[in-house]
Amino acid sequence: MAHGDGVGSTDGREQRVDDEGSDGSEQENVLTPPLVRSDPADPARRTWTGSPVPAGYPEMIDELRELLDRVATTAPSAEVVADTTKAVAQLNAWLAEYEVDEADRFAGRLLAAPGRAQLTGPPLLVDEIDDGRMTGRVRFGAHFLGSNGVVHGGAIPLLFDDVLGRLALTGGRSRSRTAFMHVDYRAVAPIDTELRVEAWFEREEGRKRFVQGTLSHGDTVCSEVSALFVALKPGQR
Repeated sequence: MAHGDGVGSTDGREQRVDDEGSDGSEQENVLTPPLVRSDPADPARRTWTGSPVPAGYPEMIDELRELLDRVATTAPSAEVVADTTKAVAQLNAWLAEYEVDEADRFAGRLLAAPGRAQLTGPPLLVDEIDDGRMTGRVRFGAHFLGSNGVVHGGAIPLLFDDVLGRLALTGGRSRSRTAFMHVDYRAVAPIDTELRVEAWFEREEGRKRFVQGTLSHGDTVCSEVSALFVALKPGQR
């Protein structure tokens, strides 16, 4: 699910959330990937929803990540631009023949793969996870560059929203959406560097799930986040 297109904003509207308890439908929950420990060696033969995955899919995602980084760091000649455009157009045509409904897609559903084998965010590795806390590592490639060798400020909330949103589903909790997220930037986060991610539950109040997290480089906290996720009522998307 896309946590960032949530049901609220950062202006305090979380105070108006109805606390009446409810659970989402089974179909709604099946589209929401839970947070699990990463295992790069996992052959990922099936998605977490049960769809069979062809051999080599995680490696394909790795190559596409590198492609995005190469585009971000190079100044190719006109000839290379033309050839690359032609090659990528051919790849798009090939992949278009295999378009499927959301529940049957591979991207983002290989839970033990780095970053769940999707290209939206950086390849997060989840090291430890339980019903109330997670720790992990992440490396932002050149594709996420802001300037001067540091991560773009907009990429950090994207990471936090994904991590905290999926942490909000642990322990058998029902599907939720982002209602509020506040990020404090304490120090720059360098690209192409291993960073530490931590997230934890602060408290729960009815449908409200308050979660927090940090992104750190060594002993330096780069960013802090506090967020509210709200459990959906039946039929909500």
